[in-house]
Amino acid sequence: MNKKNKHYNKYRDKYHNKYQNKKSQIWISAILYILIISVVMVLVLNAGVPIIKNLEDKTVFTRQKNSFLALNQQIKDISEEGVGSQRVIPLEVEKGTLELKSGSLKWDMMTNAKILESGHQIDLGNLYITSNADVTATRSANDYILENTFIRAVFEACEDRYVCKLNETSMLKELWFKNPNTGTATKAAGTFTFDFGKGGTWEYPGFSRLEDQGTSLGAAKVVYYVNNTNSSVYTVVEFTLESYRDFLQARIR
Repeated sequence: MNKKNKHYNKYRDKYHNKYQNKKSQIWISAILYILIISVVMVLVLNAGVPIIKNLEDKTVFTRQKNSFLALNQQIKDISEEGVGSQRVIPLEVEKGTLELKSGSLKWDMMTNAKILESGHQIDLGNLYITSNADVTATRSANDYILENTFIRAVFEACEDRYVCKLNETSMLKELWFKNPNTGTATKAAGTFTFDFGKGGTWEYPGFSRLEDQGTSLGAAKVVYYVNNTNSSVYTVVEFTLESYRDFLQARIR
């Protein structure tokens, strides 16, 4: 091999190795860029998907509310048209469950979107909207019963102000604590007394009211009016049970 060829081969090998190294660097850079872009896209998607879902749920809620308002108006129109009036009313449910029970149409949707505050209620006439509602309030012949997932409270019902007599133990009769996992309930021991700071036993004229009645309520309240001043001024005792609470609220005024 002559000197000229030897010099050419050396130059060619050096240039080839340099080109290969540069080409490898370009591929490594491209891979790094792709990895970085992929990570950024994953982060954006992870942050954006819940927001998109919440927006979708808010839209579904608004459309469903408008559908029920339209349905309510259709029912009113049919009732005004007289006997024999009928029509087909389409009702589309995009999400959630629809149930017909006890003469009421109930739509239930689970969502993480902050459409309503927990336990908040909106009354639109025949349309009742509430969030996280699990309170049931019923009345029997002699009792009011307030119940949610964790508590069942039984109160004395006496609504005739000219006949009823209330005493220190006649308001809250029973309190049961429920296990939401097993469905069992344990009754609280003892009695619940109210003495208005006077102590001892007492009996005064008074009457009671169940402020809310029905199922799927955000909260329900039993109110007692006690005439413990022998005048037209009553002491008011309120018992309130809210959704998903394991305690009763008592207020005296």
